[in-house]
Amino acid sequence: MEENMELTAERSLEIITEQIEKSRRSVSKDTGQWLFVTGLIAMIMSVIVASANLLSWTPLFHLLWFALPVVIWLVMKYVNRNRVPVPESLVGTLVKKTWYTILAFALVYSVIATVWNIVLQHYESPEVFLHAGMHITPTILTLLAVAVSMTGLILKKSSLVWFGLLSFVILKCGLLSLILGRLLSPTVWAKLSFIRPCELIFLFALVGLMLPGWMLKKQK
Repeated sequence: MEENMELTAERSLEIITEQIEKSRRSVSKDTGQWLFVTGLIAMIMSVIVASANLLSWTPLFHLLWFALPVVIWLVMKYVNRNRVPVPESLVGTLVKKTWYTILAFALVYSVIATVWNIVLQHYESPEVFLHAGMHITPTILTLLAVAVSMTGLILKKSSLVWFGLLSFVILKCGLLSLILGRLLSPTVWAKLSFIRPCELIFLFALVGLMLPGWMLKKQK
C-alpha cells in the first residue's frame, strides 16, 4: 500500500514537472515572437527617425518614439489574430509580471525625467543641466536589458540571460560611440547629434530583443 502511494506520488511529481516544462516551452516561443517583433520594429523606427532628423536637420522627429508602443501593439494584434487562446500558466504569469513591472518603472521614470529636464533647462545653466539632468534612453534600455535577463532566468534559457547582460554592457561601455568617434571627423560627429540615441536603440534592439527572440522562436 505504502509502495503504491510512493509510486503515485512520484508519478504525480513527474506529471507536474512535465506540465511546467511544457508550459515553459510554450511561453518561450510566445515570448520569442514578441521579442523578435518588438526588436524588429524598434530597429525600423530607429532608421526612420534617424533619416528624418538628418534630412530635416531637426531633432523633432524623435517625437515618433511615442508611437512605438502603439505600433508594436497593432502589429502583435495582427500577428496573433488567428491564435487560439491558451490557459494562463504560472510561467507565463511570471514573465508577464516581470515585463509589466519593468515597463511601469520605465514609464514613471520617463515622465519624471522629462519634467525634471524641462525645469532644469528653463531655470539652470547648461553646466548644471549637464551634471544634474536625468538620462532617459540609457536608463530605459538598462531596465529592458534587466527584463530580458530575468525572462531568461524564468524560462531557464541561459542564452537570453547572456543577451540581456551583453546588451547592458554595450549600453554602459559606450563602445559604439568610441568607434564612431575614432572613425568620423568632428564635423560629421557633430551632425550625428540629430540622430542620437537612434544608433544606441538600434543596437540594443538587435542584440537585446531581436536576436534572442529569433533564437526562442526557432527552438524545438
